[in-house]
Formats: sequence, structure tokens, C-alpha cells
Amino acid sequence: MDRLDKKSDDTLVTYIKEGDRDAFNIVFERYWEDLCHAAYKLLKDESSAKDVVQEVFFDFWSRREQHDIMSLSGFLYQAVRYQSLKQLRKLPSLDIYELRFQDILQENTTEEAIYLKQLGDRLEQQLGELPQKYRTVFEMSRVQNLSNKEIATKLQLSQRTVEWYLHTILKHLKTSLTAMVLFFWF
Repeated sequence: MDRLDKKSDDTLVTYIKEGDRDAFNIVFERYWEDLCHAAYKLLKDESSAKDVVQEVFFDFWSRREQHDIMSLSGFLYQAVRYQSLKQLRKLPSLDIYELRFQDILQENTTEEAIYLKQLGDRLEQQLGELPQKYRTVFEMSRVQNLSNKEIATKLQLSQRTVEWYLHTILKHLKTSLTAMVLFFWF
């Protein structure tokens, strides 16, 4: 492995394509920490960040012969960014906002406090535009933490109707709030 420590990324990629595990291990050690940091900046969760980077390296190794890599660092960072965003899409949209709120509260600067107030006002405005039944379902789900089945029973609705209401609400909020959150976040 010492023979590879000083090799360029391009040379290591060539060796990796030929199945050289030592070259792969060098790349892994060279980039692991920085890639985890990049993933953490997006995901705000250390475990998820490590999972994303692990997935990127697993994919890199398993499809090593298929990749046409011009810049190894660019390839890896882009793959980590893609996987991180894919992870974020799996979260309910309000969890993304909750992550950002936690950051703002921890940083506690005047600019962020103003932004948090504006975002809270915007959220209230968007919820206010929804029909009353939708707002009730949203509050029962997100504030009272009731299951869809419990909400359906209390409101005498089908569980599918409750699911549809929540889907519609979250889609509405995601559309109306995403630009504001992403503008501030990045």
C-alpha cells in the first residue's frame, strides 16, 4: 500500500478499474473525512452522512469498470451531494425545515432570528390558506402527533382521506416554503 500513497488520483482510478483493493483503500482514506463533512453539511446528521459516504464508496467500487472519471474528487463530491439530496427527499418535507430551525436556534444570530420569524409567519400564512379540515388534520398529525388511523377515527374520515389531506398539505408547504428555506440555507 505504501507504493500507492503518493500516486495521483488518476493513477489510483486506473488501478481501481483493474480491481486493485489497495488503491481503493488509499482513495477511501484520502477522501473519507472530507466527504463525510460535505454530507453532514447537507444532512445535519453524522450517522446519515457516514451512511451516504459509505454508499458512494460501495457504488464506486462495485461499478468501478463503468465509471469514466475525469476528476476523482469532483466525481466523489458530486456523488455524495446526489446521495445526500436523495436522502433528504426521503424525509417528510417538514423534517427538512425542522433541521434548519434547529440550526438557526443553535446559531442564534440576529439575522437568523429575523429569518426564523419570517419563515414562521410564512408557514402560518400558508396553513391559513388551507381549508379548515386540512388545517385540523395537519395540527392533529404534526402538533398532537396522532397517527393517521387515530385522526381518521376522531374526524370520522377514512384513513386514505387523512393520508391524502397530509400529502396535499405537505406538497403545498414544500412548494411554497422550499425556495425561502434553500435561499437562506445555502
